[in-house]
Amino acid sequence: MMVMRRRLAAAYLAVTDRLLRHERRTLALLCLFALLLRLAYIGLFVGFASPPEYDGIGYHQLAEGLLAGRGYVNYWGEPTAFRPPVYSLFLAGVYAITGHSLAAVRLLQALLDSVTVLLVYGIARQLFGGRVALLAGTGTALYPLLIYETGLIIPETLSYTLQFAAIVLLLQLHTAGHRALPLLSGLLIGLTVLARPTAALWAPLILLWIIWPGLMRRSWEKLALTLAGLAVVFAPWVLRNALALGAFVPISSNGAVNIWCGNNPLADGGSVQPTQETWNGADYPTRGLHGWAGLSEVESNQRFADRGLAWIRENPAMFARLIPKKLARLWSPVSYSVQFGRQASGALVALALPPYLVFLALAFAGIYRHRRAWRQTFPLLAVVISVNLMVIPYYGATRYGIPMVVALILFAAVALDRATQAAARNLAQRG
Repeated sequence: MMVMRRRLAAAYLAVTDRLLRHERRTLALLCLFALLLRLAYIGLFVGFASPPEYDGIGYHQLAEGLLAGRGYVNYWGEPTAFRPPVYSLFLAGVYAITGHSLAAVRLLQALLDSVTVLLVYGIARQLFGGRVALLAGTGTALYPLLIYETGLIIPETLSYTLQFAAIVLLLQLHTAGHRALPLLSGLLIGLTVLARPTAALWAPLILLWIIWPGLMRRSWEKLALTLAGLAVVFAPWVLRNALALGAFVPISSNGAVNIWCGNNPLADGGSVQPTQETWNGADYPTRGLHGWAGLSEVESNQRFADRGLAWIRENPAMFARLIPKKLARLWSPVSYSVQFGRQASGALVALALPPYLVFLALAFAGIYRHRRAWRQTFPLLAVVISVNLMVIPYYGATRYGIPMVVALILFAAVALDRATQAAARNLAQRG
């Protein structure tokens, strides 16, 4: 056993040293490998031209409406802000160029995920060194859920690519003095939030980090420029919603329905669809998640908020007991929303859980190891913190934790690299 450990540790150091001597070629091959793996998955298990499902149908319809000249309208032809605009605009742009090709969307998402491998490599290279970058990049290329998301017509892949591109820029704010950097960071943060609202709490955490005492020079100037970038992204959307809906809607108008979906008499930590059976009243939402036919989108949202918040006020103990269940669903690698019956099989749980627990142990070990350097790693830690805070008033599901997983891959790579190097040193000392 001792000989085997010595050989493995020595092989790890030798292989990584050799790969880092040809770093550009190694990185290009890693990104190409990630792309081919995703294309193979889509081709074999999804189908490049397969129709969208679940939330993907809504995003597809919004993109089709934009291209048909109807504007940003829902299924009933009414102006909507139920879903934020960035992913639908992304789809509309791809459709306009490729003739409404879903295959082109999936191909582009596979490319974006390969770019995420590059971004993760760069972040790890700056914060932790070359060996960690190799491990983190490889982990991102191989992580099953990231591969899975590229085949779906939903905003996750685009959103976390934007988010980690923003982190690349944010990590330069310590040393770079160019004013374009915080402005571009603000633009990317805004696009991230308007692609996927689960990043909404990440943005204020980043703004606080920028002005943290003693963290960076000219912090208030950088904050102002970051806010300017955010304003450039949000202002057109907020103005459009004010004119089209007659209300202030900064991100989307579906936040309140998600409060009800996660906090009601049937809630178990996941999402419950509002239907005649689940609503518990004659005034059930005739349009499901979209509310009531006789109310505007904003009015429906308010009714959902009133009912969900009333349940929380009346049942504080039950709400408190739901929180660990929500977090358990968020952190589970196989937990899906209850309304679609997408429950993982026992075989899948048995297969996925052991390696996932090892991964989590490594990730937490990496976070603990670098706890004193939290100021430098905070943009990554903020991804984890914000996602966990977000599910407390709503509900948990694996899908919402995917950006968090990308950050955890980086910390897991740190722990694995440090443990392997420590083992190599100890074995060398023993001769």
